[in-house]
Amino acid sequence: MPPVHIDSSSTTSPTGDSRPCVAIGHVSIAVSDIAALSEFYAAFGMRPVADLGTLAILELRGGTHLRLESGEPGHATLDLIVDDIADARAALEELGACPSTVTSSGAHDRFLATDPEGNTLLVQSDHAIGPV
Repeated sequence: MPPVHIDSSSTTSPTGDSRPCVAIGHVSIAVSDIAALSEFYAAFGMRPVADLGTLAILELRGGTHLRLESGEPGHATLDLIVDDIADARAALEELGACPSTVTSSGAHDRFLATDPEGNTLLVQSDHAIGPV
């Protein structure tokens, strides 16, 4: 397959907005205790949007929503970007998420943690290019 050339003008809004024209709207994960995990993510810094009992929605920067739905927990990996890696690690440690030590890959500083339902959290330093 030949290399694909992407016209950068097609990745921005027709209104001239410099943000990419595509975003993730929702990420859904199955959990056994929706209320408890919703509280965990709110304490970590996500904005609660809705609690419908069988579904909770929290908002992340950029408008992406995390949907917590009833199901078998512990199968998701959330790759999260934060402004301050040390503050994020300290917050997750305080919440009992057992974060690993921070390592550097060159592009990011990062660590792993586990939420109360067994989902993996890969937490990395910010690397956005331009406004998001």
